[in-house]
Amino acid sequence: TVGNGTEQQASRKDFSAFVARFPVSLEGQPPTKKQRLDSGFPEDRVFYDRWRAAQYTKREKYLLCDVKAISFCFSAHFTHRMPSAAKEGWKANYPKPEEIERLWKPAPTGTIETDEVIIKCVSEQTWTGLAIKDFGDEEGLGVVATRPFSKGDIVCDYHGKVIRAAEGMAMMKGLHDEAKYLFFFKAGQRDLCIDAQNVPCDCHPNTDTVGRRIKYCSKSPNLEPVHSVLKVDGEDKYVILFKALQDISIDTQLKFYSGVIIRSFLGLDLDWQN
Repeated sequence: TVGNGTEQQASRKDFSAFVARFPVSLEGQPPTKKQRLDSGFPEDRVFYDRWRAAQYTKREKYLLCDVKAISFCFSAHFTHRMPSAAKEGWKANYPKPEEIERLWKPAPTGTIETDEVIIKCVSEQTWTGLAIKDFGDEEGLGVVATRPFSKGDIVCDYHGKVIRAAEGMAMMKGLHDEAKYLFFFKAGQRDLCIDAQNVPCDCHPNTDTVGRRIKYCSKSPNLEPVHSVLKVDGEDKYVILFKALQDISIDTQLKFYSGVIIRSFLGLDLDWQN
């Protein structure tokens, strides 16, 4: 009969056809029984329940796994805090706050060196949430936050040409104010230096790389430099990243301190980052 043929056709429809007809989304509602029947699907709740399970997983990923990507889309915010468990207006079928808290784990620091978003920002110098500000004749140019940063966020890098420390030392002898754009650090047994004097740099001719403008401060820093080796544009590169030591609010001036001082290197006092 026609009725039996319709039932047999409906029974052959699989879940992929169901979600093609009723796409799973964060904000959507599961199809009603009438909608399911009108579209030729069985009246039981098997596909309905699978649809809800798929939406639950999607919402869970929204609050957990995709937090970094979502944040980057809006503000390049590299967060290491627990994501908000706000229900986004959802009335049902969402992870409860205690479940999000149980499932969430901070990203291990080792992921920095494989973080594609950080690598992209280092390569293209597309950091956001920062602005160069003139603090007057005495202090000169500095950097302020134009959006909030959270403790543990990677704010930007100190961008420049990596040279041997001895070469940087030789350059210092002929420099005055420009010497502050030399950042000395250790990579294993190697003594190196990032030369950020030239603006714009050869690799980013249209950009004043903001990291070089961040002030050094030993008393009240809100950033710390972190040495990493990133594969940038297919090559392993030594990179100094600035990580937030605390939550940073809008309009706050950014300042860093490495915490390591080695004195009398070739007769000069230098700040080093191990």
